Amino acid sequence: MTTSDFQAFAQRVLEKHRARAADNPRWALDLLRRQDNPTCAFCCSPIDVSRRQSWGLSPLVPFNQGGPVEPSNLRMACKACAVERGARDLLAWEELAGRLPTEHLNALKEERLKVLKRSDNHLTSAGQYAKRLTVLALLQERWKHPRFLAYVERHGDGWFVGWPVGQRTLTTRNEAAALLRQVHQALWVEHGEVVGFDVSEDVFQTAVWQLIELHALVIDLRQDNTADGERFGQNSWKARYPTLRQVRQRRKGAHETPWPLAGDGQIRSYSDKAGSVRMREKRRASREAETKARWLEARHRLEHRDAAVEAGQVRPWLPGERAAVQADVDDLAHQWLSARQRLLERAEKLMQP
Repeated sequence: MTTSDFQAFAQRVLEKHRARAADNPRWALDLLRRQDNPTCAFCCSPIDVSRRQSWGLSPLVPFNQGGPVEPSNLRMACKACAVERGARDLLAWEELAGRLPTEHLNALKEERLKVLKRSDNHLTSAGQYAKRLTVLALLQERWKHPRFLAYVERHGDGWFVGWPVGQRTLTTRNEAAALLRQVHQALWVEHGEVVGFDVSEDVFQTAVWQLIELHALVIDLRQDNTADGERFGQNSWKARYPTLRQVRQRRKGAHETPWPLAGDGQIRSYSDKAGSVRMREKRRASREAETKARWLEARHRLEHRDAAVEAGQVRPWLPGERAAVQADVDDLAHQWLSARQRLLERAEKLMQP
């Protein structure tokens, strides 16, 4: 490790962390601003929707922490609360408890847990066929901690682990720093804007999984993974999945893309072992079933909404709103057809002598 290596890593951490979050979708703005007597979700002060610069949307689970872009994850917030909170997890916003009634605060935390079930999560220690409740129990232990981001990058003889110094006061980050420094004997690297550690190769995978159990979302900053060798359970932290079913099934399942081989210039290829082939076929079939189920569910929701609008049970569609929802349904249908086509093509190849 050299000083220039860490300086380059710190610069990439800051660039990644400062990257502008995804814009709030227009349909979400239109949907929420039509509420009767809207109030700030975090201080209960009334909001004048006609003054667009005085309020905004604040996600329960921030987008850069794996939160989904959907109405259930968005709350109207006054400008003061939105600026004060920033991109912090609700549990890390200590001042919130002093401005909300206990019942309201508990309700927000319950909604946060519901959204986390549909957010990006790392894999758990449960196997491929673990029950859903088992996986959920493991994840709920993580969700007791504030969600935060940790960035990693490989260098010559180890790994850099770090996060921006601006939020180092959070208890969970302090625990993570103590874990790396005291337990794994990581070398602390001094920097003005990034808390950084140099972790040795032999303990890095263990350290990453312990960070994940503290509810960190670990992000690898490297674009090239050709030096990682074969994929195995320990380094599968690189993948994040948005549903409990995926978190459960893909722990030991086949993967969508081949894991890069060690060395430069080698052709990436799938294993031709019988067990690997069977697992890939099972994964393709599971993927086809998942995409079809999502498409059918979205189509059913659209048909149900059309029927409710026609019966006068809900408000009429806004201009362009139905077309946007129909486009989402069509995209899901295209994903299913693509997955089905790949499954059929593979089946035809296996049938050939």
